[in-house]
Amino acid sequence: MKKLYLLLILTLLSVKSFAGDCPDGSDPIKSISDDGTYFVYKCGGGSNNNNSKVNTSTNKETQASNSTKKSSADKEIKIYEVAFSPGVLDELLNLVISKTDYDFSKHKLSKNDKDITCRFRMARIVYDLIEEGSIEGWNIAEGYINIMGSDVEFDKHSRWRMGGLSSDPSYFRDEVNIKLTESGHLVGKMAYFNLTVKQGETPRNPLYPTLTEHKRSTPINLSNIKNVNAKLFIDVEDWAGAVMYVSSCKDL
Repeated sequence: MKKLYLLLILTLLSVKSFAGDCPDGSDPIKSISDDGTYFVYKCGGGSNNNNSKVNTSTNKETQASNSTKKSSADKEIKIYEVAFSPGVLDELLNLVISKTDYDFSKHKLSKNDKDITCRFRMARIVYDLIEEGSIEGWNIAEGYINIMGSDVEFDKHSRWRMGGLSSDPSYFRDEVNIKLTESGHLVGKMAYFNLTVKQGETPRNPLYPTLTEHKRSTPINLSNIKNVNAKLFIDVEDWAGAVMYVSSCKDL
């Protein structure tokens, strides 16, 4: 009996001495020895701690590797010059530069002190057959122009007759920048439609020709507005341009 009590006491003391003795503060895991004569206590956290350290080290190495790759990628970024064709470059510039910008400082503008409205019509002139051109017998645009001092604008009833995008009245309202010179010519830039677009056909963007003091033009004479009969030539393309007729003027 004494030996039995002694063995029991030793067992209890052994368990108590191992409790909480693991490095991570946990209790040891109890097992039986290989020969079955005594108990074995082992800590299970050691392996986990080692794994944790390994994982932490691996993560740091991975982060360092990714950082190195990113740094290398940044160093490999190169900037190349891009060459655009004239047509593409013109389209890109038109996105930021107004197509109707014009410098009027090279002209002597009219000192007209009246507000006048005149009827106009525009016909296409084709240079395919004869050098001086052949004026076609139909109007590509028509309506009224208002002359206020040297400023010129198309009134709300003016319209293009070329189909497609030309049916949008904003082109005559917003895409025109022309003025009247002292000699009676219209100068500046404006949206212009040189080709007819039928229903179902691909729309065509307008051209933006420069109106000049053309040598073939008969200017607007405001000294006698009732007898105005102007004929203004507009150069657009090599094969075709326009003639604007201005008449039937009166005070606004």
